[in-house]
Amino acid sequence: MTQSLDDLLHSDAPLVVIEAAAGCGKTWTAAKFAKEMSSRLDHQRVLLLSHTHGACGEFHRRCAGPGLRIDVETCDSFALKVVGPYATALGLPFPLDHLVGRDGVSFETIRSKAADLVGRSPTIARLISARYPVIILDEHQDASLTQHELVMTLMEVGGSRLRVFGDPMQALHSGDGEHHVDWDALWSGCNDRRELTEPKRWSEIPELGRWITAARTTLKGGGAVGLHDAPVEVRVLGTTGLAGRKRFKNPRLAGEILHAFLDDRLGRSVVIAHLSDMVRALAQGANWRAGINEGAVLEHLDRLLAKTEDAGRTAATLAAGFLSFATDIGSGFPKALRDGLGNRAGPHLNRTHAGTNQMPWLDALEAIYAEPSHRGLAAAMDRLSENQPAGYRVRLGEHAAALRAVGQTDDPRGHLHALSRLRRRRALPPLSTSTVHKAKGLEFRRVLVCPADAHQYPPGAYGARLFYVAMSRATHQLTIVTDSDAPLVHLGATSVAGE
Repeated sequence: MTQSLDDLLHSDAPLVVIEAAAGCGKTWTAAKFAKEMSSRLDHQRVLLLSHTHGACGEFHRRCAGPGLRIDVETCDSFALKVVGPYATALGLPFPLDHLVGRDGVSFETIRSKAADLVGRSPTIARLISARYPVIILDEHQDASLTQHELVMTLMEVGGSRLRVFGDPMQALHSGDGEHHVDWDALWSGCNDRRELTEPKRWSEIPELGRWITAARTTLKGGGAVGLHDAPVEVRVLGTTGLAGRKRFKNPRLAGEILHAFLDDRLGRSVVIAHLSDMVRALAQGANWRAGINEGAVLEHLDRLLAKTEDAGRTAATLAAGFLSFATDIGSGFPKALRDGLGNRAGPHLNRTHAGTNQMPWLDALEAIYAEPSHRGLAAAMDRLSENQPAGYRVRLGEHAAALRAVGQTDDPRGHLHALSRLRRRRALPPLSTSTVHKAKGLEFRRVLVCPADAHQYPPGAYGARLFYVAMSRATHQLTIVTDSDAPLVHLGATSVAGE
């Protein structure tokens, strides 16, 4: 008799691998197993590792409850905790937590140091495994080789049991310059394995679930998704000359498509593209009715705070960083105005003969010159919010609010790190725009993939995976907007609505 999934997960096998298509119960199964294992432990804990704050937030929601002994971490935050106590001995700066990405310390360095540490010190490996006898790895198809090496060492040397969940068709980090785990080798080399293929996400619309699951098989094999058997919940709009790589060539048509989609308010909805510039163009095309999913990690603020940690920083460099930050999070800030302000931000702030359109900005920059630190940047954001320049609008409000709050702390990096952990538990608004990466792990009643063209989803396996992740976010309705000027090879040619 075939062993049940529960028996398989709870077995003594050191390494069990579960491959699950999107919407087939991977997160539910992993969370259920974590809670069951937690109830069986006295003083030890279950460790659940994923790759994004969004995924960790979902597990926090699913694993909440009194008495549960479950630690949910990103893979990188866990590596930091492994290395942190030994930072000085490993030639790393101390304290380490808030310096990663600064002073030449990359996350890949931390991952490598962590894997090397447990490999060279069996005692440390056994101590970690004594605390975490069971480690659950979510979305492990995205694990770097060093992340994989770390947990494998904890299994082989420390004795932890590994329960690996993933889907090779949702591997989205193959283009980031790192080498990643060989899923096929992991699948064939584990002690036991199981594949989950029954759609769970689409209990109310089973036809949509079957079609998306079948599409995964087609895309995985290098084929194009056919529309001849698509359910009524799948609609394709064919256009010509709609979009370029970063913006719409035909903003009027884009606006019509976006507003028609957003006007139909039937549950949480999202518009998805791959490239962040196109996501911003989508939000603009919708007149910002659907705000941008800023994610758990506020990247623009992270880059701005990095400038305050530069030993060679000056008021002028911080002022330039603030102007770039304001550009990234807002609209209505023309390049000519930015350049003019940049010319005034030298060793001293030059206000001579400043134009009326420059004055609110110069007032904000004065705060940075008065205190060239994170507090000066926060005060500049305060002034800009209180005296908003004509035509300028903050579009990424969470970034602006976080910068203002940074002024109240002595540890801006620690504040931002803690904020990211809190933000991963937040709920998105009813309408949003998002990159594929930030939508991954989330689900929405209605999804508009726009534009679905070769710019956003290029030919080849990576583009196929991007397209699959985008369309599998939909639980009830999926609309795909194509462009004949940049055909999407992952979608079969057919007559579609709008042509």
